[in-house]
Amino acid sequence: MRVHLLDEYTINQIAAGEIIESPASIIKELVENSMDADSSAITVEIKDGGIKYIRVTDNGIGMSSEDAKLALLRHATSKISSANDLESIYTLGFRGEALASIAAVTQLELFTRARDTISGTHIVNHGGEIIDIKETGCPEGTTIIVQNLFYNTPARLKFLKSTRAESAKISDIIGKLIMGNPAISIKYINNGRVIYHSPGNGDLLSAIMTVYGASIVSDVIEILDEELDNNIVIKGYLGKPSLSRSNRVHQSFFVNYRYVNKSELLTKALEDAYKGYMTVNTYPWAVLYVTIPPHQIDVNIHPAKTEIRFKDEQRVYELVYEVIRRSLSKGDYIPKIESPMIGDTTTDVLSSGVDSLIDDSTNYADYNDQTVRGNNKLEYTDYNERQTVYVGEQENERACINSQIVEHNIDNNIPYRVIGTLFSTYILVERGENLYIIDQHAAHERILYETFKDAQLKREIAIQMINPPVIIDITHNEKVILEKSLETFLNLGFDIDNFGGNTFIIRGIPAFLDNVNIKELFFDILDSAINSNKAHSYILEEEQIISSACKKAIKAKDNLSDREIMALLMQIEQMDLEQLTCPHGRPIMIRLTQYELEKYFKRVI
Repeated sequence: MRVHLLDEYTINQIAAGEIIESPASIIKELVENSMDADSSAITVEIKDGGIKYIRVTDNGIGMSSEDAKLALLRHATSKISSANDLESIYTLGFRGEALASIAAVTQLELFTRARDTISGTHIVNHGGEIIDIKETGCPEGTTIIVQNLFYNTPARLKFLKSTRAESAKISDIIGKLIMGNPAISIKYINNGRVIYHSPGNGDLLSAIMTVYGASIVSDVIEILDEELDNNIVIKGYLGKPSLSRSNRVHQSFFVNYRYVNKSELLTKALEDAYKGYMTVNTYPWAVLYVTIPPHQIDVNIHPAKTEIRFKDEQRVYELVYEVIRRSLSKGDYIPKIESPMIGDTTTDVLSSGVDSLIDDSTNYADYNDQTVRGNNKLEYTDYNERQTVYVGEQENERACINSQIVEHNIDNNIPYRVIGTLFSTYILVERGENLYIIDQHAAHERILYETFKDAQLKREIAIQMINPPVIIDITHNEKVILEKSLETFLNLGFDIDNFGGNTFIIRGIPAFLDNVNIKELFFDILDSAINSNKAHSYILEEEQIISSACKKAIKAKDNLSDREIMALLMQIEQMDLEQLTCPHGRPIMIRLTQYELEKYFKRVI
């Protein structure tokens, strides 16, 4: 086998493959270059998910004609001049690969004018080759237009997602860039619509509010700017436990204002510090900034520069952990009492949403004869006609439950005996020569799931109207998912509309979800789309929504009364479940026979 040198075109393609994965990676590199150019305002505009068109404009120092031509060559940079400079990098870019790599796989135009000069330079570059260069009139700063990504490498074009999915990825990375650089005003325009426009006033919270909305203010705790040993500064905002999510999407780390996509050390320090404040299988919300002398980190791990390595990992872990833990200890986590959605919310845990579950013959129209309280009401939907029915006083609205439940001990006619509960999680039932151990959460979740699914198939979903409606602010990435899945939500009994920008108003939910935390429910559903293997499609399916909603069943550690235990057991009997598992595959119950138990005690052979 002969060894030979690759041609320049192939070298550029390989380099581009390491850096340019999608339109989002192009925008990240271009915006970071603009930030390094001392810009105070940057505008990003995309069309068709950035695949066909990207424009990044800044008001930075610009370039001369000679520098502009050099900037399109590989490893040409103004940020370092020797290997020694790698020990003290303060800029976001430094490798000199980004612009050349972008030019290698796109049709690129560059307009630039240095400050205090009369005219600028216009360069046209297709596939890494300069087509035209000329003097032109343009504003101070730099504008780069990128069109037809991967036009000369169609095989790579096939690996891009839909335009909607690519737009969502761009929104996510721009959100990170906004939060990482609060002193720079960043405007993001998608198909002519302004998605984000940060004030650039240097205030961290203002930058965070640009991405997450103004309502985030009441749910975050500030980490005060504190200088620690070795000139390390840690600051930012932590989410209260109420902001916890089912994935790590809303954990943002910045080291020397560089967004770090992957840092096991920072992730572990954050999540270890939150232990005791959150439930299992949930992750904290955080926007965390670490400022550290450049010689104490290595950002040259990967060409994309989204990973970082600390030289004294143990010390950094300890400092981050201690600062977060100390900040959390000062937080106020007592929830505010909100207006109940329906009547009095002090009913038993299981009573929430089981009116339609206990008795298959329950007719929502029966509520018409009950006392009306305020404007709280149910709407019964058959997809052809919507009928409003009102919810009455607590003692009346729960009457259908009470009539089904034995008041005290189990009646002799019922062929099983409830022994009690174990660990406030498992119900122990003796029946014949068997002991049944029932997981109360898994069982209730399956019951809710089957009921919801059956109502959806029959087009008989009752909608519970909320008064007052719930307003939620979401990120643009989440908005993409919600808008594309809005019809599915409506078909499942959710009454939700866009309230302007990234804000939505929820006026109604499926009736059986009475007393749930609505914001938490919607964020869980949106997270299920992001966690799903089908997340790239950004479409929520009915199965995902139903499954996520049913997670709002009674929980492990919920202390159930005798009546609630009996209601749950009767529902299990009435449902005649074919699958003795919850919707996620965990068993509802296990059985231990008398013979098996006696074998454990060596009473039988």
